[in-house]
Amino acid sequence: MRIAVVGIGLMGRPVAQRLVDAGHEVAVHSRRKESAEAVLAAGASWADSAAAAGDGADLAITVLPDPDTVEAAVLGPSGLLAAAAPPAVVADMSTSPPQLARRLAAAGSERGVAALDAPVSGGPMGAAAGTLTIMAGGSPEAFARARPAFEVLGTPVLIGGPGTGQSVKLVNQLLIGGIAGGIADAWALGEALGLDPEVVAGVVGRGLGTGPLLEFMWPRLIRGDLAPGFKVDHMIKDLALALAEGDEHGLDLAAGRSARERYRWLSGAGGGDLGTQALYRHAVRDRADAPTVEEDDRP
Repeated sequence: MRIAVVGIGLMGRPVAQRLVDAGHEVAVHSRRKESAEAVLAAGASWADSAAAAGDGADLAITVLPDPDTVEAAVLGPSGLLAAAAPPAVVADMSTSPPQLARRLAAAGSERGVAALDAPVSGGPMGAAAGTLTIMAGGSPEAFARARPAFEVLGTPVLIGGPGTGQSVKLVNQLLIGGIAGGIADAWALGEALGLDPEVVAGVVGRGLGTGPLLEFMWPRLIRGDLAPGFKVDHMIKDLALALAEGDEHGLDLAAGRSARERYRWLSGAGGGDLGTQALYRHAVRDRADAPTVEEDDRP
């Protein structure tokens, strides 16, 4: 397949790399060309715009940090739909509002382009290993066309029509944001009680408190590794999207609001580019020996 990948960052880089390694013809575009050096060396080609990357492609994938950037990359004057021969399918793997997904689908339809919202769970490691969960919203026909590429990256699931993939992703992010906060608190309490974190992991790992997020975060906290699998600032954005959906439906998502405020505190303290495991710093913030961002290992 001819595939365009727009956005070569923490997630887009392993997505593009895996598609190149699988033998697909991959063109990439990103804000900074140097971020794509590794995938270009592996065999991808560079395009100076999203439109140029997607021109004549079977599939274009956007992996971008925020909804405004996604909208510009698809609908802007040098976006994917502005290509002379727009891609057959555009799949947005970013986390965006369901309303944007439906708007992209409608705009794509006017140009004969099928659009999928296809956010993912599994992080950069899942992308590199091909173990992502891909939550797709759109037509069965578009899903079938994108599926060969999706299966290189992980397990694709068609949820329903446009916007439903993003809806499931927001539910997922609300859950992860809260669980990550609980793990951070548990780490801080165990440390304050003088417990061996390896022993705690061995015990908790046998009970109902275990899970993939604990298995990801706990070893990194033991090592003092706060490099991002998922950045704090991106979690703030995702929780804001989830809470906005909750407000629209008259819901009181108290745990989500609490989690967002804690992540906001961490970002305001200079930790926006750290991984979500750094949230333990919120629990210990009033201690005399609380670490500053400067004292933490930076990514």
